[in-house]
Amino acid sequence: MDFLSLCADRYSVRSFADTPIPDEVLNQILEAGRLAPTAMNLQPQRVFVIRSEEALEKMRTVKKCYGANTVLMVCGDTEAACNRPKVDHCMAEMDCTIATTQMMLAAKALGVGSCWICAFDVPAMHKVFDLPENLTPYILLALGYPSETAEPSPRHFERYPLEETVTYL
Repeated sequence: MDFLSLCADRYSVRSFADTPIPDEVLNQILEAGRLAPTAMNLQPQRVFVIRSEEALEKMRTVKKCYGANTVLMVCGDTEAACNRPKVDHCMAEMDCTIATTQMMLAAKALGVGSCWICAFDVPAMHKVFDLPENLTPYILLALGYPSETAEPSPRHFERYPLEETVTYL
């Protein structure tokens, strides 16, 4: 599949099968995130693989992730990230976003579904997983094989034309 087809075909899976993701497949997905470009190549993304029943149960106390049997909690190490003092901006969230995008597309290429989740209680996640203060959880990436009933949201197909989102100067 060519890259644009991969991008067009990927959708947010909200119904997962019970089939576990093999370690070799998961490692390829994680490697895609590791290879992501980051500001000044400081690589502040810290990915927690939520996979054991104990960890998944903890996750469910904060956020239900559509029955996924693997969830990646993508955190940014704000002490390790590039901080732009002139604009008072830490690049950790942006770096985590790039890494997550690459992992999401790698998952699709490997036949694994994903759902990007950013609406969750960050302080609760800190508490439940006993995260150090310098790690901020930005994204949960639910991963798994789509169930037989999984399908894209109708909004998935609603895209603005390039003329509405791109301006040539």
